[in-house]
Formats: sequence, structure tokens, C-alpha cells
Amino acid sequence: MLPISNTIIVISVFRMPYFSKNRQTFDTMACMKKVLPVLGVLLLIAFGIFVTQVQSTKNDPALQDVPKPSYWFMLHRKSNIEYLYLGKPGKPEESELIRKFSVKTGIPGERPTPLPELVGREYWVLTDKIPTSSYETAPYFLILDVPVPSVAPFGPAPYLECGGKQCNWQVPGYFGLHGVAGIPERLSEEDPGSSGCIRHSDDDITYLYELLNPKAGEIRYYVKDM
Repeated sequence: MLPISNTIIVISVFRMPYFSKNRQTFDTMACMKKVLPVLGVLLLIAFGIFVTQVQSTKNDPALQDVPKPSYWFMLHRKSNIEYLYLGKPGKPEESELIRKFSVKTGIPGERPTPLPELVGREYWVLTDKIPTSSYETAPYFLILDVPVPSVAPFGPAPYLECGGKQCNWQVPGYFGLHGVAGIPERLSEEDPGSSGCIRHSDDDITYLYELLNPKAGEIRYYVKDM
């Protein structure tokens, strides 16, 4: 709202009582003839002030709707480092770093964690989260919208990142973020990697499962080959 100050409107409408000539009865018509034009002017002034305020609000960037900050990820695939931000997706400089995770991605050159850019995408999106008792992925799984056909290559195609040929992920099922089912060695340097998913410690995937709600709004997942 824009402040209105230093303006005083003084209108002398009722300087004298409106009586008829014999001064015994109140002259309603005379009063109304005097008052109605003044009320009309006041209404026009009020309407003009309202329109000015609305227009000023539309033209003032500071008063316009600001996009709500959202959670988003950046994965450095070669480094096996994942960052969780809150702010403007894809813009670390305009976001708050919430947490950094040490992860384990897919086996390079064989069953890599897919790069969105190789299938014409800028990022993946988290679509759902589920508890799981699987020996490979427990305790939780956060699903990414990577294409997952039910037959080979069980991942995006064409996707020529495996020696210049189509990669084959060998295992059917979703790509996503998941735990290590109580086996921390799956995050070690000695472990060759996953079948394309992003492994997290059980504590970290529990944290993400409890924090994020993919159904409440878009959560982007960016991947860089660095």
C-alpha cells in the first residue's frame, strides 16, 4: 500500500441547518441537493486513489509475487558428491546449501548414472518416495523420472555413453536415490558402483525421505559429469 499523507480535505457542507422558510421543518430536499454532489466528488477521489495504488503495486517488482524457494539437487557424478539446495533451481548462487552427501553412483562406462543432457533434458525430477526392505536399496527409495523400459537396456535409449555404444543397465526397475541396506562398504572406493542409481548411507537417505515430499512440488535433480 502506498501512504497518503499531508493531504487534508475540508468540506463545509453543514454550515447551517436546512430548514424551510418558516424554519419549522427540516428541508430534506435542500439538504440532499447540497450533499449529493459532494459525496459524488468524494467517491471519485477515493476510486482514483484505489486505482493508483493497484497500478503502483503491479509496477513495483518488490511488491509482485516472488517464486517460492524449492529444494533441488546437484550431483557431481565423477566425484560422487551430491548437494542439496533450497532456493532457485539450478542456481547455487541464489540458493542455500542445505547439506552435502558422499554417495556412490553407477559404474562408469557400463551402467552409469544417466546424464539428462544425453537424452535432451536439463534435469531429472523426483517423482515419489517409498520405504523398501530390499537387500539392495533399503531403507528408502526416492524415484527419479529417468526412462525405464521393462526390457533391455532397462534405461534411456539411445544412450551412447558406454564405449560409444548403447548402455545396458542389466537390471529392470526405477532409477533413483536409495540406501545401502546396512552395508556401508557399498559406498567405498573399492566398490565399482551401482546399476545407475545413487547410493546414500542409510542415515542420509532417511534424512532425505523425512525432509522431502515430491508430491508437494517439483524437486529437480541436476547431474554434472565432474
